[in-house]
Amino acid sequence: MNPSASPTQRRYDLDWIRVGAFGLLILYHVGLVYGVYDWHVHSAHTFEWMREAILITNPWRLTLLFLVSGAALRFMTLRRTPRQVARARFERLVPPLLFGAVVLVPIQAWIEAMDKGGWPGGVAGYVAWMAREFSPAGLADGVPVNHLWFIVYIAAYSLVTILLWRRPGLIERLGDVLQRALRGPWLLVLPILYLSAIRLFLFPHFGITNMLHWDWYNHALSLAAFVFGFCIVGRESVWRDMERYRWLALGLAAVALPIMMVQVWHPGARAFWGAPRALVYGVDQWATIVAILGFGSRHLRARGGPVLNYLTQATFPLYLAHQTILVAAVWIIRPAALPVGLEALFLVAATFLGSLAIYEVVRRIPVLRPLWGLKPLDDRPWPLDLKALIRPTQPYHRRRRLLGVGVAAPILALTVVAAAIAAYPGFNNATQYLSELGGASARAPIIFNGGVFVAGVMAGLAGIGFGLGIYALTGARVAGWVIAVVFVLAGAGMAGSTLYPWPDPRHMVINLALGIQLAPLLLLWGLRRRRDMPRLKVFLAATFVVMAILTVLTKHLVLPGTVNDANVGWWERLYAIVLVGWVGIAAWVLDRKLLHHATVSPPHRPASAALDVPI
Repeated sequence: MNPSASPTQRRYDLDWIRVGAFGLLILYHVGLVYGVYDWHVHSAHTFEWMREAILITNPWRLTLLFLVSGAALRFMTLRRTPRQVARARFERLVPPLLFGAVVLVPIQAWIEAMDKGGWPGGVAGYVAWMAREFSPAGLADGVPVNHLWFIVYIAAYSLVTILLWRRPGLIERLGDVLQRALRGPWLLVLPILYLSAIRLFLFPHFGITNMLHWDWYNHALSLAAFVFGFCIVGRESVWRDMERYRWLALGLAAVALPIMMVQVWHPGARAFWGAPRALVYGVDQWATIVAILGFGSRHLRARGGPVLNYLTQATFPLYLAHQTILVAAVWIIRPAALPVGLEALFLVAATFLGSLAIYEVVRRIPVLRPLWGLKPLDDRPWPLDLKALIRPTQPYHRRRRLLGVGVAAPILALTVVAAAIAAYPGFNNATQYLSELGGASARAPIIFNGGVFVAGVMAGLAGIGFGLGIYALTGARVAGWVIAVVFVLAGAGMAGSTLYPWPDPRHMVINLALGIQLAPLLLLWGLRRRRDMPRLKVFLAATFVVMAILTVLTKHLVLPGTVNDANVGWWERLYAIVLVGWVGIAAWVLDRKLLHHATVSPPHRPASAALDVPI
């Protein structure tokens, strides 16, 4: 490889541009909710001016992303063979694509079917819709990928580029040609002419379909940008010219944008076979890209840091999650008939924060990371490292697995409750108890009863992990035993209650689960000798105080009437979230501490535990 054409260090400016472009994509999709174009679901508020407003980013945003993606692929080729690069692309792109097509996209498509086609709601409606879509007849019509088309194209373009790269010297020769051709002002002129030409001659016939087999204008645009980024990322003369012409490019884009907006609605835009309109579109498209790349190269090339590292890792999961969250948020909030400003603010916040919340969860669960486009932790094989499972070598591996069950149990419990509420038409969260979700009046009680039974078993296993974890960290044998017993009894109460659904009197065995109220104090007791976990201790103390306050407020105890028949459901929901939610957080913190403990200092057997078998 020609050294002058090889990137030798990380380009933080490209990372910043990629993060910013994906952030704009989320805002763009929120804008489509209020636009006049056909999209998956719309707000009750729509605006004609959105037809012009989307032109602020629409011409160049995805083209810039493909260019940056091609540059990123070139960095992957350093110190890797074509086979290794192809395998790395497959591992990062295919699992999220399959997961998204089976799990994320169907939620969007089902909501769209309810909104536009009158498809019935509820769990029964969703199951029937999924059965139809993934039946032989439904699969014959194709599997919708919605916003995941970008992943399909990145995978296909990566394969094409790797094949070109395999031809000895081809990429270097192509880079040399581009470097010579784009010197000086030709950096602006030639790409604008190319983009205008394909807009004039290809777009009227093919449009943009986002279907790989029939999207020739898009391929002429996006594949060209991808290969261009791959070829020029290491060509410093091209980047110096981008920096040199960044202000001129910004001025051209500022002039072209309002003209392009006028051309959208003015009938004269079709004059001369649409050539002026195509030219203005190409000017805005490339001038904006050059301005962004030029300013980024000038000011951001060496500006890394923890914020960028975090955002770079989060971008792909946010991209996967954002549209599903947005479509669901529109469907949920639209009946409230909020003012447009408040509704738009809610949708933006819900989409960003919901996507970030998903990222924060999945990045901590090794088996889920590759499904969301994240590298496996510690570069371990995925989905299973059979050798590590058969002969685990990491200290405390069994205790940490049990604590991992503790992290997953609250997530399962809350998910089951949400699904059971969705399957219970007319369920009143204000006045009804959660136990009624598994009672005779529920339409699908197996969802609640089956899920809570499994969550109860998991709680018992997590309690054993808590007890063993406390013992490993402190040597407090008695505290470990008591903590384990409390959790096992609580789990038994949860699981046993589902065997006698409400209103069977035996259902009240669930009161055994209330013993978890004391578990934060027991953990504080077990951790009293540790001076390096102050935040966990504060969290446990705060959790106990909150649960104590909620207990005092209940209509059964000290302050009767504060919680009454009209709001007891909301009290119970809050109590349940605190009661089970803290377990997952505490289990995760102890798991991290055990991992650190095993790494920094090998596990040792406390003097009082000569007969203990290390786990």
